[in-house]
Amino acid sequence: MGIRELQRSLEEVIFVAQAHRLGIFDWLHQNPSSADELAQQKGFDTRVTRVLCEALVEMGYLEKAGTAYAPSADCVSRLIDSAGDVYEGDFWQFLYYLINPWRTLEHVLRTGTPDESSYQGFNMEHFIRGMDSPWKKRIAPEIVNLCLQHCPHARVVADIGGAPGTIARRFASRGLSTMIFDLPESMAVMKEELEKLSNITIEEGDATRELPSGSYDIAFLGNLCHGQSPDDNARIIAGCFEHLNNEGIIVIFDNIRGESTCGATLALHMITQSKGGDVYSREEYTAWLTSASFRDITVIQLSDPAWQLIIAKKTV
Repeated sequence: MGIRELQRSLEEVIFVAQAHRLGIFDWLHQNPSSADELAQQKGFDTRVTRVLCEALVEMGYLEKAGTAYAPSADCVSRLIDSAGDVYEGDFWQFLYYLINPWRTLEHVLRTGTPDESSYQGFNMEHFIRGMDSPWKKRIAPEIVNLCLQHCPHARVVADIGGAPGTIARRFASRGLSTMIFDLPESMAVMKEELEKLSNITIEEGDATRELPSGSYDIAFLGNLCHGQSPDDNARIIAGCFEHLNNEGIIVIFDNIRGESTCGATLALHMITQSKGGDVYSREEYTAWLTSASFRDITVIQLSDPAWQLIIAKKTV
């Protein structure tokens, strides 16, 4: 990326995220207004409001008709219509927050642990809803199809760490009894919404200490392992084996080091966020699965080159 492109990207992330957080796009969508009117309604400085609106026009997020500003169609779908399939607003806010921990790399390099003071401003709702993102919605049908190809008799799924609900919704829509298991603070964001859906139940807990009760045909670990230490991953995978029915499968959806197009960079992100998090290799996953007595280990490259599926079977 050239330096000018880099500058434009950084400006866009920071300024658009703040405009979104301040409700500017929502307001102008309902009330196309001049900069003076917007400033008066929001209690902003008029000159600064005009400068911001003009910049947002230049970036393509606002359009101007006469003196009135209104969001572009692309802005409406990505940052205003929260019920739409391409809405990104929560992920934008999470991305904006991440700037703080990312800036603490020197601390992490010197101490080997995240700078927890950089977590100020973390918002669980932005994080969980942000993970129910357009890219995951696009790839969810492919993931569920592959799971059912490898376990066509499946009737019960445990989506472990699945608070966003993206994959669980797909399993449930295929008629599978789907249990979503995640930390209480994570489940609090989507619990009420997800509990209303057919074939979905909620169970709360910490997968590093316990797994969902009962037995299941598919144990799905989606974007979970890269946030855990090697010991915790080995423990979670072994626990899945104990809970799975015979001929059931474990499915790990994650970035594999050396195979994902963004695995090494994600690992850099994780070291600023998690004391034990990392991105792991095919060999590491194979060792954990083999130690837990899983067989028939298969690695599948998904249509999005960032992501892989690891599927293994319980056969006793």
